[in-house]
Amino acid sequence: MRILLVEDDIHLGEILVRGLFEEGYHVDRAVDGNEAELFYLHRDYSVIILDRMLPDMRGEDLLQKWRQNNCTVPILMLTAMDAVSDRVTGLKAGADDYLCKPFAFAELLARIEVLQRRGSLNITPLLKAGTLELNPQTRLLTYRERSVMLNRLEYELMDVFIRHSGQILSKETLAEQCWQDPWDASDNTIEAQIKNLRKKLRLIDNRAWIKTMRGVGYRLEVE
Repeated sequence: MRILLVEDDIHLGEILVRGLFEEGYHVDRAVDGNEAELFYLHRDYSVIILDRMLPDMRGEDLLQKWRQNNCTVPILMLTAMDAVSDRVTGLKAGADDYLCKPFAFAELLARIEVLQRRGSLNITPLLKAGTLELNPQTRLLTYRERSVMLNRLEYELMDVFIRHSGQILSKETLAEQCWQDPWDASDNTIEAQIKNLRKKLRLIDNRAWIKTMRGVGYRLEVE
């Protein structure tokens, strides 16, 4: 599951990113509203954690803008202001939940889990490239009537390949899109993960789905 964290406090942001990653979440972190909008436009998220006070805008304004544009992602708002009127303002702007600072990390996790369950009640569209389908909720990859389950990193890679089907993706692009810390994605690491993904793909159809473009990157080829 991918989470968008919008938090300008450097220390708190680093703690939350590290803690959420250890719990199995893939986290994108934005430090202001403009950066958050760029992430939101280019990726799908299971939950958004949004700080109320950002350097360039109010969190409520960004939240309201997303909701007006039909954003249905569950959003948890963080704030240092605990007055009832402040919480009401955030909820009226479209927040699904509200958490006051300081908070226990265990409580944050519990609230994220509740929001995930609430969000799962909505129908999540399948990602498709030709007759290849990827289910974001179950991480199930299907070709015609055959399916295979992907692990978290395999899913992240397949997500990027399907969204950019037919395009050549460099190792640098894959590292930035699929690894929490791109510096952890050496060439050998990426090659090993692509090899694992190819093995999974062969379980549903014995063809060369992912082509190596020597010296350039990889490309997903579908019917």
